[in-house]
Order: sequence, then C-alpha cells, then structure tokens
Amino acid sequence: ASCRCDTPNNTSTNCPTPRQRLNDKLRRVDAGAVVEWFVSFWDLETQRTSVRAGEASNRVDAMAQVIATGRELARRDDGSVVNKTAHIRIGTELAVVAGFDNPHLSDENLRCRVEAAITAKQQHARTMQQRKSVEL
Repeated sequence: ASCRCDTPNNTSTNCPTPRQRLNDKLRRVDAGAVVEWFVSFWDLETQRTSVRAGEASNRVDAMAQVIATGRELARRDDGSVVNKTAHIRIGTELAVVAGFDNPHLSDENLRCRVEAAITAKQQHARTMQQRKSVEL
C-alpha cells in the first residue's frame, strides 16, 4: 500500500492521519515484519518535494515498489523530468539514486544502482565514524 503525500495530510488527499498511520503500523508489526520504504524527489521547477511511502512484507518487494514508484515520480504528466536524483529509504537504509527518469534502464539495472548507493552511503558512514573515533 502506498500513499501519495506530496500534499498535506487531510481528507481530500486520502492520506491517513498520523494517529491512523501509527495504529495501522502497530497492527502490522503485531502481525509480522514489515519493511517501510519511501521515494522522494525535489521538483526543480515547482520547488516542491514529492514523496510516496509504503510498506512491503520483505525487502525484495520493497525494492520493487521503490523502483516502480521512483519511475512514476521521476517524470511529470507531460513527460518532462522532475529531477535526475531521488532520495530513497528501504527499511533503515538510505540512499540518493539517479536513473529513475531513464526509460532505457531496466528494473534490474536500477536495483543495482540502488544497492550500490546504499552500500556507498553505509561505507561513508563507517568511514566518518572511524574518523570520529580517531579524533576522540
């Protein structure tokens, strides 16, 4: 399930309230593991952020949903590109990924880009933590 939340949460957007989201999340956690995800694009033209978030029963399904949503958000209805890069999260993993706007890239290629960006971010975070430890 996903909710297009590029407008404030209210009844006209069909987005749940924060309390509804929390209650739904607690029910799903009780029922088993859930992988939350989001895709976010900064629109260079409108100067607004478009975000879609959702949940999947596992990381593979979450990745597929991120790729499909990223492709959808990367372009406007007229086909013009919103932004070449997206901020994504799958579970606790964050990354900045380019390529959702390119229709010539396969889903597998995008998956590899997402995985590489997540790995690079994690390596950068470890490097920064090691530097911090050395300085102390």
